[in-house]
Amino acid sequence: MKYFVLVLFSFACVAPALGQQVTPAAVATPGSSYDQAATPAPALPTTTELLPGGTTVDVSVGENVSSVSANVGDLVPIVVDKEVDEGGYIVIPKGANGEATVTLVDRAGGNGHGGKLGMTMNWVYSADHGKVLLSDVNHATGAGSDQKGAASTATILTYVLLGPLGLFAHNFVRGKDVTVEPSKMFAVFVDHDVHVDATQKAVAGAGFDN
Repeated sequence: MKYFVLVLFSFACVAPALGQQVTPAAVATPGSSYDQAATPAPALPTTTELLPGGTTVDVSVGENVSSVSANVGDLVPIVVDKEVDEGGYIVIPKGANGEATVTLVDRAGGNGHGGKLGMTMNWVYSADHGKVLLSDVNHATGAGSDQKGAASTATILTYVLLGPLGLFAHNFVRGKDVTVEPSKMFAVFVDHDVHVDATQKAVAGAGFDN
């Protein structure tokens, strides 16, 4: 009797398992859980353009510079205010960063002595992320050589007009310091011929040529 009960119990436990339908495990396809590689964007055509020495570059300082606090040797960030094009391509983009150096500081003082501030524009980044050396003198080449020697306005001077104050009053007049703000634009020049790899075409302006 014990044997019959034991067998019956064992069969009852195994029967549900035998009645279940076994589903084969799914076979993972190698790499199926990863996104397919994106199709690379077609490379833009690149052209090498000659940027002549003497080309004008309009820049401004990236922050206020004052004869009150500046010191000779200070490095000042500059920004290109207008893109420079050659051969229909942008060789120096608008907004490109660069660097200037403070070369002259004379703080304002008594006797109407006005502050003085001078800067040398060193370089700006080109379209291919190279550095284009700048100069405050136009070292023009080729067709622009007739402008050689033209100077920029990178040195700024300020003086106080005293008027008829008399000698006694004059001794107590203090000159004004000068501050260069980002709104002030300077025209400097590319120092020498340089080749720039450009990919972006310049967009023609809607106005009339001068």
